[in-house]
Amino acid sequence: MFGPSGNGLKALPDRLTCDVAIVGYGPVGMTCAALLAQLGLDVVVVERFPNRFKLPRAGHLDGETMRTFQRLGIGAAVELIARPMLSWELVTADMEVLTAITLGEDGSGWKADYLCYQPELEEIIDVRARELGVGVFMGVTALGVEQDEERARITVRATEDAVANSCVVDAAYVIGADGAASFVRAAIGVPRTDLGFRAMDHLVVDFEHNDPDRDMPQLPEVYQVLDIKRPSLAGRWNGGRWSRWEFAAMEGETREFLERDETCWKLLAPWGITPAEGTINRRAVYSFESTLAEKWRSNRVLLIGDAAHTMPPFMGQGMLSGVRDAVNLSWKLAAVLAGEADDTLLDTYEMERSSHVADIIGMSIAVGETVLITDPEEARQRDELLRSGAGPRPPLFPRLRAGLVRSPDHPGAIDAPQADGRPARQARVALDGRVARLDDQFPRSGWRIVSRHAVPPELFDARQQELLAALNVQIVHASRGSSTGAYLDIDGEYDLWFRETGRKAFLERPDNYLFGTVRAIEELPALLDELASTLAAHGWRGIPAQALSS
Repeated sequence: MFGPSGNGLKALPDRLTCDVAIVGYGPVGMTCAALLAQLGLDVVVVERFPNRFKLPRAGHLDGETMRTFQRLGIGAAVELIARPMLSWELVTADMEVLTAITLGEDGSGWKADYLCYQPELEEIIDVRARELGVGVFMGVTALGVEQDEERARITVRATEDAVANSCVVDAAYVIGADGAASFVRAAIGVPRTDLGFRAMDHLVVDFEHNDPDRDMPQLPEVYQVLDIKRPSLAGRWNGGRWSRWEFAAMEGETREFLERDETCWKLLAPWGITPAEGTINRRAVYSFESTLAEKWRSNRVLLIGDAAHTMPPFMGQGMLSGVRDAVNLSWKLAAVLAGEADDTLLDTYEMERSSHVADIIGMSIAVGETVLITDPEEARQRDELLRSGAGPRPPLFPRLRAGLVRSPDHPGAIDAPQADGRPARQARVALDGRVARLDDQFPRSGWRIVSRHAVPPELFDARQQELLAALNVQIVHASRGSSTGAYLDIDGEYDLWFRETGRKAFLERPDNYLFGTVRAIEELPALLDELASTLAAHGWRGIPAQALSS
């Protein structure tokens, strides 16, 4: 029925019916589509362009995103086209290193950061989405969005044929993944709040090396150049094949001037880059913005990715925040469509994601304000602080503060990496001779308890056991010893986490975020009662009645 990768249908039917219709097939839209299809939903995507964009925009992945690709069964394929990012250095205009951040593992089961070439990444996700049965319509533009209490509908038409017949895509839910200029967001009348970040425009130059293996010591992995004359970023990305520079536009420089060949080559020359080294395959001037949609859900229509939020690129979290949206929303939509929850569960999507991404935008703005200083005295003070090593420590990555998580104000909650409201730790474990990351030990992700000690069944009363069965909770005893039935904690990473946090178990959601942690195995029954009450409050059905009275 569907054409090959990158192409859509030869002709649109008059009508299509599906569980979820997605407008937009960038990396966030295709990831969301694949996740939903993996959960058994019928998904249709429309994309106004006839082919995927062949040039890079985003280039950064983190461990949490790699874990999402692992969930989709493409983690190993993505790892082959990505390059672990091992350091990020802030340097002066004279290339003096003021501070260096060394990157490694981050508790996700993957490296903390990777660099990649976006078209290669999208090819992998696209192929997987189609394998999972996603219906992809390229070259199809959305013209209208309607909804009632029962269904939502988008009217679409071939982009390049103004007289073509339109098609109605009838769905239980519609997702707008169509970027910062989102048609879906406009169609449902949702304004955006401007968070007020004003920065100089930047010229982005992507360069393809003739010899990916050539040693170029002057071109680092990632340098943030703190040059008051022209702040910039430089890095040799994706195994050396592709490099990227981002040059701040200075006063009086026009887009036309910056994108000229002679301007680009002049800016690259101090890095030893000439036409003999390779080819500039993209040069584009970007204006950064920082916005949040005022609503992420209008009944049966939801927004994800840049349709819901935009941010400056200084932490490389724009696309990754959209992927987090997709993971958060997909399991909740699947639960609603399976009849496991009322649609009020979907309110927790914005509740959880909006504040989380607002925190990340704030962090990105703070980094931008630091690296883009052009006042000489402010820059001198900044450089001295960085050089002394007395600069502020990077804050913990944001946590979920409301929704299907234990409240940060709960006396049992802790604010630590891989703890309450943050993604759970994942490490290698072995059971019956099979060695794999923990997520890969299970055929389908879901609710999970990971404990330092064996959890005896008699610990739970009848109502708690009913809840465990209803949610199909996996109980994992991670041990450094050889206890019967335990998962061998091969690298000791779980044991390290238990020791560092003083916790003995954690309760993990289907999207790998932690509902909560406990100081002793004996506290697990109370944590389950808290989960039951929280789920019921947000529309989950079938919660044992006794649990609600606890």
